[in-house]
Parts: sequence; C-alpha cells; structure tokens
Amino acid sequence: MTAQQRFTLTRADARRLLVRYHFQQAPLATIVRRLGTIQFDPLAPVGTNPDLVLQARVPGYRRGDWLHAAYRQRLLVDGWDKQASLIQPEEWWAQVPFHRWFTRRWRNHGVDVDSPEAHALIDQVERHGPATSLELGDQRADPALRGSWYGPKRSRHLLKALWDAGRLMTHHRVGGRHAYDLPERVLPQGTSVPDATQDDALQRLVIRRVQAAGLLRPTADAAVWLLPCPRAERDRIAARAIAQGALIELDVEGTGYWTTPAALSALEEGHDPAGSKALGIRFVAPLDPLMWDRGGVARLFGFDYVWEVYKPEAQRRWGYYVLPVLWGERLIARFDAKCQQGTLTLLAWHWEPDILPARLPEGLPEALQQAARDFLDYLGATRIVLPRGLGREARRAWQRAVK
Repeated sequence: MTAQQRFTLTRADARRLLVRYHFQQAPLATIVRRLGTIQFDPLAPVGTNPDLVLQARVPGYRRGDWLHAAYRQRLLVDGWDKQASLIQPEEWWAQVPFHRWFTRRWRNHGVDVDSPEAHALIDQVERHGPATSLELGDQRADPALRGSWYGPKRSRHLLKALWDAGRLMTHHRVGGRHAYDLPERVLPQGTSVPDATQDDALQRLVIRRVQAAGLLRPTADAAVWLLPCPRAERDRIAARAIAQGALIELDVEGTGYWTTPAALSALEEGHDPAGSKALGIRFVAPLDPLMWDRGGVARLFGFDYVWEVYKPEAQRRWGYYVLPVLWGERLIARFDAKCQQGTLTLLAWHWEPDILPARLPEGLPEALQQAARDFLDYLGATRIVLPRGLGREARRAWQRAVK
C-alpha cells in the first residue's frame, strides 16, 4: 500500500467494512485499543453510553464493567475527545492541544487556571487525595453563577476548568461525580511523550477520531469534528497523516471518506459463507462511534437517525433513548427502552418500512432471540414488558429470551 493511494469502494463494501470493523467481538482491552476513544454520557436508561458501546462488542459484558476497567485497571481514563470521553492513558500526551484550548476558553470566561485560587485548589487535592467538588474549595454559592451549567459554586467551575486544562484528572467517580486527583497519581508510568510536537498531538487526535468511527467523512458535521484547531488546520494535519500512510482516502460512490489501515483491513477478513449476518444482531448505542456521522449513516445504510433525548416529549417521533438495531449489514429497527429493578421495558419498537412484523425474514427471529438474551444478561434483567408493533415472531423471540 502506498502512502498516497486512494481506494474506491461501493456502499456495500463500506457497510461491510464498518460492520466487520466495529462488531467482531473481542475482549474489552482489545475493543479499547480498536476504538481508541469512547464517548461518555451519564444518561443510563439501559446503561451508560460506554456500557452500550462495549456490550455490542465484548462477549459477556455486564453493565458497569467499564468502571472497573477505567478506575481499577486503568485501561481507560476520563478525557476529552469530541465530547467528554474515555481514552487510553498512554495517549494522554495527545490531549495537550485540548488542554491549551480549554485554558484559553476558560480565561476568556473569567476563570484562570493559573490564578492563586486555582493553585490553592491543586494544593488541596495534593494534600487531601482524590476528592469531589463537595469536599474541595469554597462551598459557598456565587449569586452571579446561579443558573449556570456547572451550578452556583465558583470552586466547582474552577475544578472543571482545571480538569479541562489537564491540571487535574478523574481518579474515580462517586455517584457519578468526578473524584479529582493529580495526573501523576492517576496515569500509569510511561505515558508521556516528551518530544511530541503540537502537530504530532493534533495528528493523533485526527487519526483517533477516524479510528473510532471506522469511516468518517471530512465533511461530517462540526460536532463530529470538534477539535482544538480550525478545519483548515485539521485538513493540513490529515494530509500529513495520509502522506505517512496513517490515514487512507476513500471514495465511496462519489463521497470522500477517511479511514485507517486497520479498518480497511477488515474487508480482507472474515470471508465466511454467512457473511456479516454471522455476527448476529447488535443493539447499538445512540452515541456509538458508528452513529456519530449521522449523514454518513444515512448515505451508507439508508437509516435516518436522530437522537431525540433533548427534544420535548411532544416533538419526539421515535422516543427518548432510542437504540438502532443492526442485523448483518443492515439497520433494521430502532427501539426505546428503560431498565429498572430487574425489568426491561421496551417503550416502543419501530421496524424499518420494508420489514413486515407479520412475516420476518428468515433467520431474523432466531438472531433476535439470541440478541435479546444477551441484552437481558448484560442488564441483569429477569423480566420484560413489551410494546405493540413488534409482531408475533419478534414478541416470541423476546419472551423466549427471558425463559
């Protein structure tokens, strides 16, 4: 493969690449290395986003296993990518451009991470050890901060700024709250790359974004490509990576994509007679990296996905926390669900228009039963409540999964 080689794929090839790259099952540590980053979101009607991303890829994964992987094994640490994310600790060095970007941003909002107040907070963490915002700094409310995203306590804003700037890290979580500590007490030894330049760090961030997605359009929405640099700078860094062979340009029926050598190699693997249907059914997280570029998903899979969690209830078409359903190389359905006290409630199930609930395609009921059983095991659920619209065969598949 030459550094400047440009590949042409059909949409079918691109779908096959994505499905094989993302959903070949492997141990958790392998999936962490494969993706490089997993977006964090605290909403958890059927587990958090890291839970859902991992349950679709890791055999035997159980809700909450990521906490042990992050805060005991240190396979992951809290950081920033396109949003709050879990990243590999050995890539902490590449966060420096984000740290500098956030430092400037907070300073423009009147919060200085180099102020005496900030240094006093860091000193307190050094003396106290891992602690949450309830134990650090001045606990008094600032009337000027009432109604702000981070609450009315100035110390909480400063702690968040110090975290964003890389001066503090998450040692563990207490009921969802960050327990802050010094980076040198969180990171395993050997995670620094002292000779890395700003371009080296930016290049790793660009490659990691593509690595997580598998295929990513350079023209994807700004939210997908949030980086601590302008888009022109990103393009220069991407060209550098392409010249080195770390990124590959693809043309998929007239649309440009970037991918990585590891993702492209997925097309050369797994030539089994059953094709990607041998991977079964996967319930996909709303913020799964496969779903980040929703315009790309619509082009490749013909699946129009909108996450409606922040829409008013009356404006939702599909539901609050809706998971796409992947069967082989097709997204065939979506469902809204919640799990409480051992009961999984499917609030709604929507088949794609060409899937007839009364007559499911051959092999689909069996694949759904296995996926449902795995999902119930992941959640630790022993009871289900099913909605209308499933159809008789799908309803039986879910019911048999419980038995």
